[in-house]
Amino acid sequence: MKLRTSLLAALCLAAPAAMAADGDWTGWYAGLHAGHGSGNSDARVGVDGQWAIETPALRDEVAGTWSTDLDPSGAAYGLQFGYQHQFAGGFVLGAELDWSKLDLDDSRSTGMQPTVAFPTLAYDFANAIELDDKLALKGRFGYASGRHLFFASVGWVQVDATALAAVESNGGYLKLGRHSETLEGTEWGVGYEFDFGNQWSLRGEYLVTDLDTMRYDTAYLPGSTFTSPAYLETVRQDADFDTFRIALNYRF
Repeated sequence: MKLRTSLLAALCLAAPAAMAADGDWTGWYAGLHAGHGSGNSDARVGVDGQWAIETPALRDEVAGTWSTDLDPSGAAYGLQFGYQHQFAGGFVLGAELDWSKLDLDDSRSTGMQPTVAFPTLAYDFANAIELDDKLALKGRFGYASGRHLFFASVGWVQVDATALAAVESNGGYLKLGRHSETLEGTEWGVGYEFDFGNQWSLRGEYLVTDLDTMRYDTAYLPGSTFTSPAYLETVRQDADFDTFRIALNYRF
């Protein structure tokens, strides 16, 4: 949060002081972008069904140890297309559609560990998250001074996400939950763009993406000792991430 606030404040302070040759940012543009994203994904596991016969201490330990915070990170690159109009006084309004290929992922496995409630019983818990294609439609507003454009953006986003939760015990309990979903959410950002004066411009941008929560259940795998009556686990998992990217645009 401090990084976001500081970056926004710096852009606001720098805008009035920007001096450059006369320019006009009005028109259509298209371009390429590349950068790096890093985020957070909270996986919270709830137990139900046959778990009711187990002690509260074991239920809480299983749910608590299986729940985790993952930190997906990786490259982000893609295309953008938009239109903007510069008004008298330097204010700029526009809209942009962009597609990004994300390589953001993270996973963990606890390894077989004995429980506190029953030391002879051990579990291995695993979790994973992967974020893939992203599509975003955002409104843009900013201030231009010649070849300098300072802007902010906000809008709608959807991201293809895949999550996984698995468990194995030394007593033969074996389950897996795997879920893929296109998540919607919001995205906002701030940035700076410089016009080279030949229809090409270079942009630096910081984006914050917040996605909806996905929900999925685990299922027994072949070879599991316990199948009936059913032990039930439900996973609720969300994701948000920040992206810093550089973009090259061509104005038509």
